[in-house]
Amino acid sequence: MMRAAPLALAALVAAWTVPARAGVVVLDDGEKVARDADHPLPPSPWPEPGPIDLFAMREETVAFQVVVEADDAPIDDLRATVAPFLAEGDAGAVDARVDTFAERFVPILRPSGNDREPGSLAFTAAAAPPRGAFVGAFADALVPGAAARAGARERAAIWIDVFVPAAARAGRYRSRVVVTGTGSARAIGARDIALRVLDRTLPYPGAAIMAYYDPENLTRRIGSAPAIEASLRHVLHAHHVSAIHEVTRVEGMGAFDDDALRGALFTRARGYDGPGAGAGEGVFAIGAYGALKDPDAAKAELVARFAAHVEALGVADRTDVFVYAVDEKCDSPRPAAWRDALAGGGAPRVLVGATCNRDPKAQAASLVMMTSDGYVPSRAASAGKPVWVYNGIRPHAGPMMLDVPAVDLRANAWIAARYGVPRWFYWESTFWFDDNRGGKGGARGFDPFEVAETFHNQDGDYDNGDGILVYPGHQGDGMHDEGIAGVVPSVRLKNVRRGAEDAAYIALARAVSRADADEVVERMIPRALGEASGGAAWPERGAAWLAARRDLADIIDGNAPASRAERGASRSAAPVRTMATVVVVAAALALAAAIQRIRRRRRP
Repeated sequence: MMRAAPLALAALVAAWTVPARAGVVVLDDGEKVARDADHPLPPSPWPEPGPIDLFAMREETVAFQVVVEADDAPIDDLRATVAPFLAEGDAGAVDARVDTFAERFVPILRPSGNDREPGSLAFTAAAAPPRGAFVGAFADALVPGAAARAGARERAAIWIDVFVPAAARAGRYRSRVVVTGTGSARAIGARDIALRVLDRTLPYPGAAIMAYYDPENLTRRIGSAPAIEASLRHVLHAHHVSAIHEVTRVEGMGAFDDDALRGALFTRARGYDGPGAGAGEGVFAIGAYGALKDPDAAKAELVARFAAHVEALGVADRTDVFVYAVDEKCDSPRPAAWRDALAGGGAPRVLVGATCNRDPKAQAASLVMMTSDGYVPSRAASAGKPVWVYNGIRPHAGPMMLDVPAVDLRANAWIAARYGVPRWFYWESTFWFDDNRGGKGGARGFDPFEVAETFHNQDGDYDNGDGILVYPGHQGDGMHDEGIAGVVPSVRLKNVRRGAEDAAYIALARAVSRADADEVVERMIPRALGEASGGAAWPERGAAWLAARRDLADIIDGNAPASRAERGASRSAAPVRTMATVVVVAAALALAAAIQRIRRRRRP
């Protein structure tokens, strides 16, 4: 076994140290790309000369990234073109929709933290990534159809989504991605693509996820046209995320809320083409973040009118409707007062929601939303009421922030599947103004394309990208402007989507073999939520999640992975081989880093 080590070492060193020279490196969707080559790229899960090996169900989006590192000359007008997906044997084609996005880099000057104590809202001190791991310019904003640019000795990246439509025939297809630059006349690289369409349709949504947005933020930053708000709702829906915002009048629901709940907003007639076409959002908040304040008879009647309105839309049986009574004030009497005010009234299905980390069984709220560190699965399971999770902090769950691995937000849907969390709530998606208590945005706010540290509070916290899942496509006041009258997605939102889609795989695999599916889930999420301590327990590289999804696909196809006993025997029979692999990989990475440092020092 040890004779293979020198060959493996040579291959790894070659993969990590040969300069790209404007070549193409293909990465999966679970990696964050740094602009500076001092941050090494991980090995591709699809090494050359093999194809980019994709698999997907109908109504699923799979994604990959092409990364180009320029030499001494910059590369302009960098684009990727994907050929049609043709069936093997030329027996037709699959009408897969391909969307390309130029990745924009956001400069991170320091890790998220707190002025008064170790750790941050993103991670405890023990679960923080290595301090310099995410300091520098990292790709996050994704601009559809735009060109990228690589400065001299810098990287550029293009994100590619492949959506498999509902009418696709199962089978194997082939395509090719060609990357060009400098006026689109210079071919930089090309790779074959293999796509296997599974004979299943991915359920929508794959997981119950909601995110808040502030319509005023859209108006202040982008404009007030109805299409702008529709853009946001479309982008979130395409990523398996339902939207809530502050609504305190039944008339204030408007067409967006009515049509979003009915699903009419997500149809081709309304400009939507993607997963979950015609599906309603399944959740509606009345008076977000305690906007209705204390209850009285008139407000109880208002809630009854909301309930009647949802009933009239025909979606009450599949929509979680709740009064958002109070936010993070566990001693507030409002939840109990609201329950009393609504008791016996005309809103029997309307829940009273509150965010509080105390034992949910002891809380007056009939819907409890808890942070990931406070959510103890056994308590939640015995509460006798729905208990949701909001946000995330490592090692308990994946945070929203920029300076953590990309897969952290993917992990949350797996955590929800592991522990039976009914819904995950992200507190904001358009927090571009840093205008909460202790915020530093002023009247102008921050340009999220240029400033990573966009969140501050009165408790001394400062965080990179907290509350931002989408970026404004248009900005005035001298800010970065892509000329798009709407919002554009982020690498983080793409990983929220991937997690939701993975959760659908988990549900389908459990229907075939609960034991085999749960083994995959527990392998990826050994511990999380209130059970976690120390460092994050889930894998931090995208390749591990790709392999786990492949295992779930095998279970769904009736080809269960090797049994636990067989895997255990294999592991116990080969400890030397495992240790040798670890040593080889560590040596290769160390040597690659050393050679890279030497090369960088030699550059003028």
